Amino acid sequence: MNNQLIEQVSQLNILANQVVNLLIKENKKIATAESCTGGIISSLITSVSGSSQVFDIGLCTYANSAKEKLIGVSSSTLEKYGAVSSQTAFEMAKGVMTLAEADFGISVTGIAGPTGGTKQKPVGTVFLSCTNNVKTKILHIIVKPPSLLNESDIRSYIRFETAKQALILINDFLIESKSQHKKG
Repeated sequence: MNNQLIEQVSQLNILANQVVNLLIKENKKIATAESCTGGIISSLITSVSGSSQVFDIGLCTYANSAKEKLIGVSSSTLEKYGAVSSQTAFEMAKGVMTLAEADFGISVTGIAGPTGGTKQKPVGTVFLSCTNNVKTKILHIIVKPPSLLNESDIRSYIRFETAKQALILINDFLIESKSQHKKG
């Protein structure tokens, strides 16, 4: 594994610990629906001791049929916007949160490459969504791997960077939710 990927993994573990500790402190639960990351986010969360207090369900809904059957993404959303879209990311997060009866849902869907990209949605295009019963945040990012990586490392880099961005999104969402809760 190249040094950039090793550094990514180290950052991911730190972020996962922060997220789990925030969830434990707030006594909240989270559920994940992952496509392009294939379960990396769930794996990172569950690698933290005590995560069973805050995590019940993590689904890898890679195929469109899984997105529809397991978490209720509508076929019309998939047909109109595609699997890699903000609309699909939102429906994935809302669907897994509802399924798990969790306080928060997080989802990721994207093109990890090195093939599969188009001019409109190049390799590295990712949509992330974090939601609760009050608000939703959706991010659209394009992950650009360092140019020196080989094809298999490009895919890994995009998947790990997406997981990192998801953990940052969850962390920020939890902090904002906590501060809004204190104001209200």
